[in-house]
Amino acid sequence: MKKILAVFGLLVGLAVLLLVFTSRTSVRVSLTGDAQQLETYSKKFLEDLQFKDFQTAASYHSRDDRKTVDIPNLIERLFGIKPEFLDIMRFDIVKVQIDSTGKRARVKCHSVVKILNTSEIKEPEIMLYFRKDPAEGWVMELQSSLH
Repeated sequence: MKKILAVFGLLVGLAVLLLVFTSRTSVRVSLTGDAQQLETYSKKFLEDLQFKDFQTAASYHSRDDRKTVDIPNLIERLFGIKPEFLDIMRFDIVKVQIDSTGKRARVKCHSVVKILNTSEIKEPEIMLYFRKDPAEGWVMELQSSLH
């Protein structure tokens, strides 16, 4: 009887450990085609913001809009703080969603940022919007994304 209880206790313990482990790790479904490309673009864009490379970050916009987009101003409006006081510590792509036409998409991102002058930590979710241009492929709608 003691052996049965010990085995049962061991199985319950393993089940609890498995539950704790899987709840702390995200299971990623393999993305293909456009969704994978959008995830890559989003990661690169957020990394450019993280390293304050606003010129490269603007390159995800269409050729016509690259000249007029003001990413530092958009970041300031989004977070309510100047970009030089914003430390993007971490970001994760949560979901890539493409509409039924295959011409519009959005990428949901979770970020962890630190406001440097107050040491406040925030975890905003950001939605990045894309459209598929026949000549350029996927281009970001930065104005929509950073509002």
